[in-house]
Amino acid sequence: MYADPHAPDSTGSRRDAVPAAGGASPASATSGSDSTSRQHGSLSRDNAPIELIILAGFLGSGKTSLLVDLLQSDDRGETGVIVNEAGEIGIDGVIVEDGSQNSVTMLANGCVCCSLRSSLVDTVMSLLDASRPAGHGPLTRIVLETSGLSRPGPIIASLADPLLSSRGLRISVVSTYDCERGLLNIESFDEAAAQLAAAQRIVLTKIDLIAPETVQEHLSAIRGVNPLAQIVADADRTQAVRQAFTAAPASDPVDLALQALLSSDTRAQAHPRIHVLKGTRRAPAEWEDLSIWLDDLAGLCGDRLLRVKAVFNATDCDEPILIQSVGTTFGMPRRMTQRTDTDDICVVITRDIDAADINAAFPDAPVVLTAAAAFPFSQQEAPPLRHFHRGHHA
Repeated sequence: MYADPHAPDSTGSRRDAVPAAGGASPASATSGSDSTSRQHGSLSRDNAPIELIILAGFLGSGKTSLLVDLLQSDDRGETGVIVNEAGEIGIDGVIVEDGSQNSVTMLANGCVCCSLRSSLVDTVMSLLDASRPAGHGPLTRIVLETSGLSRPGPIIASLADPLLSSRGLRISVVSTYDCERGLLNIESFDEAAAQLAAAQRIVLTKIDLIAPETVQEHLSAIRGVNPLAQIVADADRTQAVRQAFTAAPASDPVDLALQALLSSDTRAQAHPRIHVLKGTRRAPAEWEDLSIWLDDLAGLCGDRLLRVKAVFNATDCDEPILIQSVGTTFGMPRRMTQRTDTDDICVVITRDIDAADINAAFPDAPVVLTAAAAFPFSQQEAPPLRHFHRGHHA
């Protein structure tokens, strides 16, 4: 069950607690972290938390090409790179390291979401503690390029390790979507759908290789899996890199994405096994009742729970409470002190379990789930396909 959101710096006490990707500074329920310990976390040159970006995407969707483009633009060598490949021959690591001024570490011969999870924590710690090479700027971000078969949820759960939870990392997920094979991938492979569902930003790759009139079909398919993500649909690879790794979101997803989702009248063209659900409060409820429901939801769904993002107004809290998760890995509840008038908004993304199944399991829960509508895509039209960059897409 979650900690009391009234308490300063209260942290989520779900068993996998870690800051939701793209959100607040890390804290683990098992780490005993408090506001004092977090002050001594890992900071970049401007005292901002170091970013840890999980770069996901299905096999051949262009992760390595996107990462190489990022590193080529980083002439100060401020990016640490971890490359994970399922096989014992680390070819992607060789490609990434070639001509780069950045530190590249290989995690080969295993998938980082399962067999290499402890090695991941050790590798991240090593990058944080390593001395910076001469001529390099301070470490500002770490990019973990996962294998094409990895699921982000277990990786984020690994990062809840007590050794990392006090280091002040800002964790997010960027996923690549292959415009040539993306529709087939999300229909055929659970991993591809899970990678998209977990992402805060989704980058369309090989967009220069498809007809402009087909872009909307891909955008609709992505929204059917993850209506919360910011989509980067720019054929200019320089602009795509900037938006994927360095640009701030256009607006707070709580204010834009969720409200758009809940107000739309059109149905999602969803992956048949993915369910995008919206939550509606049955009646006023205290925070403890809401936190118990979230805990029960995670326990029932297990790895079928892909994302949760919600703002709840508990009767015993003065401010709305923001909750986020990737899989069953929940972030600490955050009081929205600037948004005292926010209505309850809740989005739950699941695989192979629908609203009826969840509601039947918890008939007296304070929140009831229903199938959600899709985004009206007028908010984020695809840019014109300009400055085509044809060539290798790893």
